[in-house]
Amino acid sequence: MFALKAWEFFKRDLRIESSYKAAFLFEYATSLLPLLTFYFVAKLLRGNSASSLTPYGGKYFPFVVVGVAFMQYFTIALTNFAATIRRSQMAGCLEAMLAAQTSPGMVIILSSAYSFLVKLFHLVFVLTASALLLGVNFGPCNFLSMAVILVLTIASLSGLGILSAAFIVVMKKGDPIEWFIGSVSSMLGGALFPVSLMPEWLRMIAALLPTTYALEALRQAMLNGASIPMLWRDVLILGAFAVVLLPVGVWAFAKAVDKGRRDGTLMHY
Repeated sequence: MFALKAWEFFKRDLRIESSYKAAFLFEYATSLLPLLTFYFVAKLLRGNSASSLTPYGGKYFPFVVVGVAFMQYFTIALTNFAATIRRSQMAGCLEAMLAAQTSPGMVIILSSAYSFLVKLFHLVFVLTASALLLGVNFGPCNFLSMAVILVLTIASLSGLGILSAAFIVVMKKGDPIEWFIGSVSSMLGGALFPVSLMPEWLRMIAALLPTTYALEALRQAMLNGASIPMLWRDVLILGAFAVVLLPVGVWAFAKAVDKGRRDGTLMHY
C-alpha cells in the first residue's frame, strides 16, 4: 500500500514537472555556474593554501565543490515541504489532498519524494561534472559512508522542513524556520569555508546545525575515504538530530492540519 501511494504521488509530480522541459534543462546548466566561479577563485588561492584546508587535502576547490553541491541538495529538505503546501493552498487543492485516507505526515513526505529523487540526479550530475570537467579527484570516496551521512542528514533536515510546512499551514506566510535555518545553514554550516576560521561565538552557533556535521563528514568520506567508524562522532550526532527532529516535525504538521480543519482555514492563503 505504501509503495502504491508513493508511486501515485511520484507520477503526479512527474506529470507536472515534465510539462516544463526548458526549466528542467536550464536548472542543470545553471548549476554549473557556481562551480566555474569557485574554480577560478581557487586558482587565485593556489600556492596560498590555508592550514584550515589541510584536513581536506589542502585545496580549496574540492572543499567548496562538496559544500556547494550538497547544500543545494540539502536545501530541498528545508524548503520543499513548505513550498508543496503553499502551492497546494494557492491551487485550492490542499484540503482535498489532506482528505485522502493517508495520514498528514505521510502526505507531506510522499508529496516531496519526487523532488528528492530528481535533485539526487542533479547532485550526481554536479559532482560528475566537477570530476570530469574541472579535475576534482573523488577517487578516495567511501560511498557507504557518503550514503549513510546523506540519509541521516536528509532525515534531520526533513524534520525541520516539515516543521516549516506546519508553520505555513497555520501562518500562511512568514515562516521563521525556513528563513532562519536556511540562511544560517548556508552561511555557518561550512559550505564555503572551514568552520574553524570563524570566531568562537559563531562556531558555537554552527555546532547547533546538522549541516555542520554533515559537510564535515561528507568531505572526509569523499576526499579522504573515511569509513563509518572513523566518522562515528558525526554519525551519532546526525542520528540524534534525525531521531528528534523528524518525529517532532511530523507531529507538528499533523497538529497544524487538525487546527486548520477545526478552524476551517486550510484553504486560506
